[in-house]
Amino acid sequence: MLDAKLIFSDDQAITATAVSTNVIDLGAYEEALGEEENLRLRVTVSEDFDSAADDGTLTVQCLQDGDATPSDQWAESMAVPEATLVAGYTIMDIGLPTYHQRYMSVNYVVAGSGDFTAGKVNAYIYAR
Repeated sequence: MLDAKLIFSDDQAITATAVSTNVIDLGAYEEALGEEENLRLRVTVSEDFDSAADDGTLTVQCLQDGDATPSDQWAESMAVPEATLVAGYTIMDIGLPTYHQRYMSVNYVVAGSGDFTAGKVNAYIYAR
């Protein structure tokens, strides 16, 4: 079970480079979250990706900042090829930094000959 306030993306369609639907304010929830070393960020594919050129890639960037428009990157996935971006695939599952800033978001970077015509992701913070 996930807390809705810790979800960056819930079946968010990714056709072009985009920021997650939600920015999470960790400062508002830190006491409820418990031990910080147990907190992780997971990004998974919820719908297969497709493009006309079949050469697209998706890179996930984890952002944080002291204000509500996160821009400091603290982690980045590999560029994942379209053929790998199938429902159920985990793009990233990473521990949050011990000393993180208050606000976090996820940036989805699309590269290749054109944008994706299909594909959705889920991204959220959970406790291990």
